Amino acid sequence: MVAVALLVSFYIDLSNTEQGGAVDLRNRITGVRLLTHGIDPYRYIWHEGAPPEYCDLRNNPHLPVSKTTVTPTLLMLYLPVASVPYRTTQFLWLFAQWMMLLGTAWLWWHACTTPLMRWLVALFVTGFSYTQAWRWEAERGQSYMLLAFLFAYWLTTTMDSKRGNGFVAGCVAGLLVVLRPPFSLLLPFLALHRRGQIIGAIVGLLLGVALPLLMNPAGWSDYFSAMQTNSDLYRHGINPAKGPQVFPSVIEGTPTTILSRLYPFSYGDFSAHAFLHRLGFAPMPALPILLVVVVPFVLWLWWTHGQSVERLLPGLAAWFFLADLFLPAIRYSYYDVLILNVVLAGIVTAKKFPWAAWPCVIALPMGWGAYALSPVPEALLYLPAFFFTLGAILFLFHLPHTIAETEANA
Repeated sequence: MVAVALLVSFYIDLSNTEQGGAVDLRNRITGVRLLTHGIDPYRYIWHEGAPPEYCDLRNNPHLPVSKTTVTPTLLMLYLPVASVPYRTTQFLWLFAQWMMLLGTAWLWWHACTTPLMRWLVALFVTGFSYTQAWRWEAERGQSYMLLAFLFAYWLTTTMDSKRGNGFVAGCVAGLLVVLRPPFSLLLPFLALHRRGQIIGAIVGLLLGVALPLLMNPAGWSDYFSAMQTNSDLYRHGINPAKGPQVFPSVIEGTPTTILSRLYPFSYGDFSAHAFLHRLGFAPMPALPILLVVVVPFVLWLWWTHGQSVERLLPGLAAWFFLADLFLPAIRYSYYDVLILNVVLAGIVTAKKFPWAAWPCVIALPMGWGAYALSPVPEALLYLPAFFFTLGAILFLFHLPHTIAETEANA
């Protein structure tokens, strides 16, 4: 039954992909092409007469930055498909996203110690694949599933120091930091709880920083400069209309009308900055808002000192879900993909179903409705994100005795 439900869900994503241009994937592909040719992908705006392979239809010529906002390291991961016709890449990336979703489920399923846990893992992943968060991730060609899969590998390997390869797990941790900077919170955790992974983390970090520099020495400086500009534009609410633009009728063998087509998802910004803006506190400086994450994280590390790593992993996963709320950037529904590891870690490491997971379970039918009924009122669109956030916060304080601890004390 679970397999059938997953096949139906995949078919829906396949249908959505056939109809649109996976617009977020597009800026990754054009971005890596520009990066490898020594061009700044973070400020490049296509103009008539330029190579169509560099054309991202979503860029705004009235802004100083492009839609490419991921790190140079993440861009480099798209290098194997950079020369593939874009329409083909769309479907390759959809298959890759689904393989990573199933791979994440398998990693946690394999870590389960009881049949009930395995059913809960399978049901939550299947249910999540029907939410707007997942539909948007898949249709836009986003990359949060890649982060979730790599983090799931690190979590399931780190759960038991005798399991897996500590050096490889450390390399993955270091890579995660350069794929998405909020994962820097992993480094103090390793220093306190998994020092055997430190050397691997340094290697992964250095490789992740160095490889893009071999292709474009200015890649990282361009990235940080553009992210500062993006932060300023977002916090000040600067987003002028694009106005009319002239594009080729066909790009890489695909009609422009398809490449620019979007599924009509309901939009809603669920970031701390958006919330403060609604309250009249805008623009807020970026640093004080980021400290709202860093300072409580340090206090959490101090409060949980002496606890077993197994008990801390759901809370650690929750920190990375919550950190995205405080970045000076739009937070759309696809960010919610990061809740997968929070809930699955909570299920696998506890003796019984964790009460902190209940808000996340409640969020699932809300996410189904947000997709099925789209467009929906903005207030209703926030409900899934609100309950996922509530669940993540509860996981910071939910430290039940685990099965491993129970068996050790028996």
